Amino acid sequence: MKINQNSEPNITKNSKQNSIYLSLQTVLSEEEANEVIEKWSTYFQDTGSVFNGLNSFAKEVCQTYGIADQQRDLLRALHRALLLGDSDSAAKVVKDNTGNNLSIDPAIESINEIDNNQYQALFTSQVISTPEFLTFQCLLLKILDLLGKFENGFNQKLNPFLIELTQSMPWSVGQQNQLLSLINTGKTVQLRTYKPDQLKSFLKHLRAWLEGEIGGTIATQVMDEAIEAMNNEPENLNYNVKKFQ
Repeated sequence: MKINQNSEPNITKNSKQNSIYLSLQTVLSEEEANEVIEKWSTYFQDTGSVFNGLNSFAKEVCQTYGIADQQRDLLRALHRALLLGDSDSAAKVVKDNTGNNLSIDPAIESINEIDNNQYQALFTSQVISTPEFLTFQCLLLKILDLLGKFENGFNQKLNPFLIELTQSMPWSVGQQNQLLSLINTGKTVQLRTYKPDQLKSFLKHLRAWLEGEIGGTIATQVMDEAIEAMNNEPENLNYNVKKFQ
């Protein structure tokens, strides 16, 4: 497959600014948020995507205002804004829920420093296997396999985006790391469950990014082909892949 370099993202520039503005106020004053919302508009114009470079945007904001230790909180708030939509009520949910982090197991804080075999050995007694995650895991690998056939160095953009998206999701470190292991090695060990629709949301953001990079038609073709390939997989019997659509 060849990448369509001229495709345009489907998200309009101003569609989510109110939610983004309130998200910024979770870590900034109202005056500071007013300053940064202008940078958000410029950021969107420069990147052409609300997802690509989100981590860098949050990092720059936190460094500028001397709140580097709140970068993860800002990322979570921004992600909720993009996920929940444009309304004032949705934006209020973003603000009210920021800081309600899931419990993080201290033993997993440094998981990025070990490889997948060590990861499995450390937590064998804690391993779980939910039907939802098994189907998600199989589906994501099929999507990545299809995208791996693209030309023009597409994977050089895809992998960093997947890592950044995972780290931006409002998940615990344990939830993030089991997905990072899957992205980086093609296999993982499940230690944490996900709340309803969290994995579906991940795929939603991946698809939105793909539409901006390769065009809506090709993105739909990739996703549909991966879902169709799941029909005969044993994982699909216990958790239907169509629940991720």
